[in-house]
Amino acid sequence: MKNIRTVAMAAAVAAAAACFAAPIPVAAPAAAAATAAAQVRAADPLATPARMSPKAPHALMLGAAQAGLRLIAVGERGIIIYSDLGGNGWSQAASPVGVTLTAVHFPDAERGYAVGHDGAVLATRDGGRQWKKVLDGVVINELMLADAKRVVASASPAGADQASNALADIEAALKFGPSRPLLSVWFRNPSAGWAVGAYGQIVRTTDAGAHWESLAARVPNPDGLHFNSIAPGMDGSLLMAGEGGRVYRSTDSGSSWRAFDTGYKGQLYGVLEPVGGTLLAYGFGGRVLRSEDGGAHWQEQPQLGRKALVGGAVLSDGAILLAARDGAIYRSTDVGRSFAVLQAGHGQEIASMTLLGQAPVLSGVGGVYRIQGHEARKPGQE
Repeated sequence: MKNIRTVAMAAAVAAAAACFAAPIPVAAPAAAAATAAAQVRAADPLATPARMSPKAPHALMLGAAQAGLRLIAVGERGIIIYSDLGGNGWSQAASPVGVTLTAVHFPDAERGYAVGHDGAVLATRDGGRQWKKVLDGVVINELMLADAKRVVASASPAGADQASNALADIEAALKFGPSRPLLSVWFRNPSAGWAVGAYGQIVRTTDAGAHWESLAARVPNPDGLHFNSIAPGMDGSLLMAGEGGRVYRSTDSGSSWRAFDTGYKGQLYGVLEPVGGTLLAYGFGGRVLRSEDGGAHWQEQPQLGRKALVGGAVLSDGAILLAARDGAIYRSTDVGRSFAVLQAGHGQEIASMTLLGQAPVLSGVGGVYRIQGHEARKPGQE
């Protein structure tokens, strides 16, 4: 898998090259400026609606969410699809962007939010039929820059170098434009929500996306490591999992954060709190790490296969499901101490898992898949 930093930089360079590759006809200054502006807009996926296609349900889908009885999924090239038949039939929604969308969340049946590449954040008020862009990487860059400048201005002598280095990193990133993806989104209610992503991006809104603020400088993340997911804790707290084996918790709606070192140095793609004080983090290479004291101490559990674990959920009966990149699903009934195989891997590339009711739904290459009627088996017996 390519390093996301390299991919983001390459995408930014390619986009910039595309803007200037085609010659602009000689014309009057005003006409030439208008033509140039039109070409830039046409080449900007943040300003280009997703293409409508009957093949959309079979595209690469990266995330899905339940909205009432409806299932909504998002994926490559800005595609958004929805099903009112439990995933058995799909319709494509109009999407205002052509960037890849990575995650979606609905705090209620009508209002939802999707995030993706170039810092795109979309919002819907009608259950996913219509969407509008409420934030993008251009604005996020400005928010992060202002946040970093504020930290530099108020830094103590001991923290001045770190604050200045963080500001320099953000200023350097601005040269590539809105090239950094958002990877996860979660809303506590229709108004209050958070989105996180690559290079330590984290933004918050309290008014349904009308205004946003950057929280990046409030997270102990001096190396600008990626935040891969954000999810709720049992006590109303927020949990993040990310690069370098880090887990983060906030008990004040994201205004301050505590970082936990799990002892693992690779990518973590999610963290769950099935019961108060017990955390379960999962990630690359089938790794599962467990803490029974709120994150202070961690124990690595037996690996679940060799593929990355890309999704997790807690069922109403307390059982835990984890999904692997090859489509395998693992189930635990003892708060993550052990897992059995609910479904063996089938080789289909999977990006995420959500629940439709209590049934796992997988998103990945070729669309969305609902899993039903499988008995759990111990790993190795599949």
